[in-house]
Amino acid sequence: RERSACPPGRSRPPPPPTMQLYARPGCFRAQKVLVAAQYANAKVSVNTKATAAELKGKAAADRLPLLETDKGCLFESNAIMRFVAAGNKQLCGADAFEAAKIDGWMDFAANEVDVPATMATGPIIGTHENYPDVTAQALKDLKAALTVLENHLKLETYLVGRAISLADIAVAAALVLPMRMVLDDKVRKSFTCVTRWFTTCVNQTEFLKVIGPVTLVKKAVQPKAPAKSSAKAAAKEEAPKEAAKPAEPVKEEPQDAIAKVNALPKSSLVLDAWKRQYSNSSNLYDAMPWLWENYDAAGYTILRSKYKFNEENKILFQVSNLCGGFVQRCDAVRKFAFGVMNIIGAEAGPMEIVGMWLVRGPDEKIILENNPDAEYHEWTKLDISKEEDKKEIADMWCAEEEVYGKKILDSKVFK
Repeated sequence: RERSACPPGRSRPPPPPTMQLYARPGCFRAQKVLVAAQYANAKVSVNTKATAAELKGKAAADRLPLLETDKGCLFESNAIMRFVAAGNKQLCGADAFEAAKIDGWMDFAANEVDVPATMATGPIIGTHENYPDVTAQALKDLKAALTVLENHLKLETYLVGRAISLADIAVAAALVLPMRMVLDDKVRKSFTCVTRWFTTCVNQTEFLKVIGPVTLVKKAVQPKAPAKSSAKAAAKEEAPKEAAKPAEPVKEEPQDAIAKVNALPKSSLVLDAWKRQYSNSSNLYDAMPWLWENYDAAGYTILRSKYKFNEENKILFQVSNLCGGFVQRCDAVRKFAFGVMNIIGAEAGPMEIVGMWLVRGPDEKIILENNPDAEYHEWTKLDISKEEDKKEIADMWCAEEEVYGKKILDSKVFK
């Protein structure tokens, strides 16, 4: 006769509480926590849409990822991993010495892998400017870290012990983007043991559920054009010296877009007032009547932007990073613009990037001149005298679930 799963007179233990992980979409530091949770059978839900105001004060440091538990909040991804996996000897170590070895590799990941991996791939996915010297040094530093791993893995299957531990999860998660983008066939020839170990890790069910399939890049993806300051500096260094030329009459420099906007007559629409109205509305649609009443068609333009290469949008976190990078590069025109960029479609693809922008002046030139990525978007002026255009603008700025008949997967607001 089978024994009862719960003896008479005893209540079943309560299920473990669900913890909430606040993180940015696609962040590898959050991914390693979620992989550890898969191995530890810990219940962790993910929140990628919490605002800074909602997170402020939850932990001593207002940074992501952040784990909310029934005991309070934790920050720093390695500490969160240890908490999620607590009590699991395979993940955390069978004894104090093994635990210390795992901690050593986790610190190695944080100090020697995370930063160069981020700096080498950031210019490709749009989270960092491309300064060629910095990018080249990051790749050099990343290869130095891989050399340490290669030498260790010549005699070991995993970093510590005979099974995947937090050490493997921390290092492998940091290498996912580099393996997808910059550590190509030619580079990996020098790191065969690292490649064997990495593919073993990321093809485990626990990794696949979080990260998905990882295709190793055959030829390194090239970052976008260098940042303007870097390009100008390089051109200055490389330009050959010329013989002195006779002085020419001084020509008046053409005004840039910001100078032209500053020279425009004062507008009746106060952009900061609109941004406050939008930010303070719990239902964003409630803010729109204020804009229609105060809109100045002579001083401002509303434009739709559509990304020209939507066929390349295959992985949501990369597309989210692309949008985030675009918004960051608009910082120079923050006084003159407001916009929302939506990623719409299906997470399995296809995905589209579409934006709606309110800009000072008659056209999109102020963005084109100050954001090098703006040329990769098609710009179309809308007319608020047309009801269909007003509805499109309102939906792009206010809808949370669907726009253009397609699901909103992520949004970035520039204000």
